[in-house]
Amino acid sequence: MADFGKLVLSVLAFPALLLASSQALAIETPAACGKFDFNKNGLGCEIRVEGGCEADCTSLRFTAGCEGGCTASASTSCTDNCGVSCIAECDPSKLDCIQGCHDECEQPFIADCQSKYPDRDCVTDAKASCTSRCRSQCEVQPSNCIEHCDTCCMGACTANINMDCDLTCYAKLEGGCRVQCREPTGALFCNDQYVFASDVKGCITALIEQGLQVDVSAQAQGECTITLGGADCSGSGEASGLGCSASPGQTESPFAVTGIALGLAAMGISVARRRNRKNG
Repeated sequence: MADFGKLVLSVLAFPALLLASSQALAIETPAACGKFDFNKNGLGCEIRVEGGCEADCTSLRFTAGCEGGCTASASTSCTDNCGVSCIAECDPSKLDCIQGCHDECEQPFIADCQSKYPDRDCVTDAKASCTSRCRSQCEVQPSNCIEHCDTCCMGACTANINMDCDLTCYAKLEGGCRVQCREPTGALFCNDQYVFASDVKGCITALIEQGLQVDVSAQAQGECTITLGGADCSGSGEASGLGCSASPGQTESPFAVTGIALGLAAMGISVARRRNRKNG
């Protein structure tokens, strides 16, 4: 039984090893996928469609797609004014660069946004822009209040001066996202970030050629039945030529390997039971 236990554990661990190896891929962004950096923003990709998809078309999903597009530098007056108040309130025993940056960033952004763009969801826009700037600025954790405030204020002021540019980018991606959600192809998201692809199907095909697995099961109007032979899907998913899920050289479900592993485990359990009955 000890040997069998090891066998079951190794079989069940196999899909996890495959997933880990897929996450180590170095992906070159295909032209059809826009400027999305798949290596920096994760490799967990899936298609989303219809209502739930449109609900995800918000600025918080666009930070990766807009990253690097708005590059205006923060003004000295903004960082100086912010730094004075930040240092006065700083507690050196509780330095949190990301939170401190958000504290300095969001309220000024919301106030400016609401005065210039009253129809936008400025609270969400502020979180999106500040998340992107603060994450970039706080890659190295500051060790004292001066470094902390310099870093936090730089992130906050950079977000503020790039507000118009960021909101223009968010609006552009929102429009594309909503359109793709209503189409049979659906919209592509990777690690919860929207991929502004000019050709969704072409983007997925090019990613598959590089070894990246993409879950396209949401394209099927019906349900996908997972079997040892793969996935049986009905509806537009099959019509699109991508099937239920797509991976290099196949259109089987990413769960097919898991199904095989579980099947082998079940066979092992059955053999072990027969042996126990004979020994008893």
